[in-house]
Amino acid sequence: MTHWNRTRSALEWSTFFGVCTWLIASGITNKMTGVHVWVIILSRVLMGLMVSFTKQISIPWWVRGLIVGVVVNIPVGLVMNGFPDFGNGLGFTYMMVTGAIVGVLIELALLHREKELKAQSESK
Repeated sequence: MTHWNRTRSALEWSTFFGVCTWLIASGITNKMTGVHVWVIILSRVLMGLMVSFTKQISIPWWVRGLIVGVVVNIPVGLVMNGFPDFGNGLGFTYMMVTGAIVGVLIELALLHREKELKAQSESK
């Protein structure tokens, strides 16, 4: 998979998972404002961008997804913790847990896409 295809696919999947994370957060609190929504979605898009650029690190894919998910979401979790409906550690915990899960899911989606492209190129 070329670098551009990997980046594009990672950004598409991370945007999808960002919307899913926002919908889950909306179930926790019904008072999501535009700022809350954009913080969640843009943090996931940043994760997708970071995942696409960390392919060169020679560690297992799921560890790479976990690391990117946690590292990107430390500052975002602190910001979310300051929001009124996510205080007392709920915002930080929510962003760390969902960030780690989404990081692994993005890596899994990219791994699956790479296998599909490899199978297509071998069949030609």
